[in-house]
Amino acid sequence: MPSKEKRKGTYHEKKILKWLEKIGFTVEKQILSGSLVDSHGEEYRGDLILDMLGKKFYVEVKYRDASSFPNAFSVLEGRDIAFFKRRRGTPKTCVIIDGDIFESIVAPQLLKKRNKK
Repeated sequence: MPSKEKRKGTYHEKKILKWLEKIGFTVEKQILSGSLVDSHGEEYRGDLILDMLGKKFYVEVKYRDASSFPNAFSVLEGRDIAFFKRRRGTPKTCVIIDGDIFESIVAPQLLKKRNKK
């Protein structure tokens, strides 16, 4: 039986997954993230896999009651995007993305949208 922390983590991963699907993304849950090793001997990366513009991005979800989150750089190591979600305080959710991905994927989409107006 999974620990209380693992169950809580899975619950919040599913909440983020459903939110991302609601706003139009294709997302899948990484089965047993962090506890399986692939055929190359590497741990599966991230809790979720997000499809954006035909590319797969590895997502890590971290939940805390307040604000004691791990270092964002450590969380992004080997991953592309992190969601930090907390119960109290504003904002409730922060999205942290690798700068290279922001520059190559996100910024062009934002600029394209802005230039259409």
